[in-house]
Amino acid sequence: MNYMMKRYAKKLTEKAAVKAREYMVCKSAGRLRGRKVSKTALIFAGFGGVIYLANRMIPKIADDYPFSFVWDGDHHGNLAFGRHRYRRVRTLKDLARSQWSHYMTWSGRTVAETLNQLVLMKDDKIFYDRVNTAAIMSQLAICLCAARGRISLKKIPASLARMLTAGFWFCTPNLTVTSLWTTGAANYSWPSLMQSLFLLPYSMRYHDKDFSLPAPAAALTGLLAGWSNEGGGGIALALSGAAFLRSRKRGEKTKWMLSGFLGAAVGYALLMLAPGNFSRVRIEQEFSDILPSDFSDPSMVPQEYLYKPAMFLHYLKHSFSSVILRELPLDIPVLLYFIQKDRRSKECDTFILVMEAAAFSVPAMLMLSPQFPKRAAYPGIIYKMTAAVKALEEIRTSPRILRLGSKWRRALVSGRVIAYSGLLLNIGATLFVDADVYVQTQEQIRRLKENHGKEGIVQIPDIMLSPFWCRLAGDRTIDEYIKRIIRYEEHEEDPYNKASAAYYGVEALQVYVPENHPYQRKDPAAIKEQIRQPVHSFLIRLKELVTGIIRHKR
Repeated sequence: MNYMMKRYAKKLTEKAAVKAREYMVCKSAGRLRGRKVSKTALIFAGFGGVIYLANRMIPKIADDYPFSFVWDGDHHGNLAFGRHRYRRVRTLKDLARSQWSHYMTWSGRTVAETLNQLVLMKDDKIFYDRVNTAAIMSQLAICLCAARGRISLKKIPASLARMLTAGFWFCTPNLTVTSLWTTGAANYSWPSLMQSLFLLPYSMRYHDKDFSLPAPAAALTGLLAGWSNEGGGGIALALSGAAFLRSRKRGEKTKWMLSGFLGAAVGYALLMLAPGNFSRVRIEQEFSDILPSDFSDPSMVPQEYLYKPAMFLHYLKHSFSSVILRELPLDIPVLLYFIQKDRRSKECDTFILVMEAAAFSVPAMLMLSPQFPKRAAYPGIIYKMTAAVKALEEIRTSPRILRLGSKWRRALVSGRVIAYSGLLLNIGATLFVDADVYVQTQEQIRRLKENHGKEGIVQIPDIMLSPFWCRLAGDRTIDEYIKRIIRYEEHEEDPYNKASAAYYGVEALQVYVPENHPYQRKDPAAIKEQIRQPVHSFLIRLKELVTGIIRHKR
């Protein structure tokens, strides 16, 4: 009897030990999951903070001033040379009148420019900065949902968060112009968000055949997506049509998918067939200096070379190849996915390939456009990120990937440390340059306000860029190419000069290049100033944001 009791007690003890171990494992796993969630949330929160801070560092520039006024179609629009009637857009009635004139005389981007002029109604752009930060973070969230096949942000691995945030920062073409600058974001980043919202239900349907959406909602989102911008609207229309045909072939209910496709078709027709698209060509030739006289501009060619072999070679060399190479790092997880064999499926293969094809189609379409600025290829990065998320989620638990040796693991850790250090340095340099541009712009504005209501030409110093920090920031900030787009000119009749003069209440303005500026010299004292001044400007701007006290003088 004693022997049986001891044996029974031993079994109970073993069971208790097993349960205790299971409990500890579950508890540890729970803690690990908690750490992953916290790390993911920290990554997204930190990136959102960087985007918001970068937005706050960028002032109103370039097109922000002409688009702050009612579009003057009677005088060839606000971006052409000549006389104009400048009246600020202050009410919805002003907005409606402006957009009708814009649609009839300049462009069919009514949805994008309506949003643009809405946020430009206010003199302070803090509302835009908040909305734009939310828009960018929403775009990343939609990429996650579309790739994972579920509208949920729970249990997101930190690896996906790192890949999305770093990929968006490094691989987006002309980040400042497409995603941070007010008019740029309204024309590229925000339309892509509308396209993503429209295509999200189609992606859900691909992963779940029972997913559906009310037909009116699909038609409305389709209309907005198609009417957004040329490249992205066309790709959204094509993808929704392909998804509709696929579901119909499989015998699924497709009423809402058809409604969305038709809405996108109507929106795209309104965009592309706008009377302004045809009159703009004549206006740019006769009343604007936009079209170049030689091949010095990477995004445009002289009129006589349009649709000739020289044009395609020029775009292939300067724009197309640049866009493809910049997005290339996001193809690494896609390549790793297709190399492995143990976790692949036909459904996943097709989804990734369709996203890759959509990303490639955007710059391919732009090769046929009379203008090919790299910023116009922005919608492609959204599809590229979606494909990368899908591929990375499939391979991150793959046994083939996990069987790496210790040397390879150490190499990966070292590479990650180097990559993150480079990312932080690049972000810091970007913020320093943008802050320096902001402080210099405030000095320009101060001089304009001091001369409010006075006659004559007001001369203001040109914006100068620190060569040291610009090299480290690359094209993630206001580089020399973007400066050429946003700068004021020495000619006071330039459309940007005239719009800014009207905005600040002066008769005319022109810029002059400061003589013997430290940013132009190469002596040791100048190099020291090139390093110090942007950091000082960043601290000035940061203090303004914290205290709310604006310091205009440099």
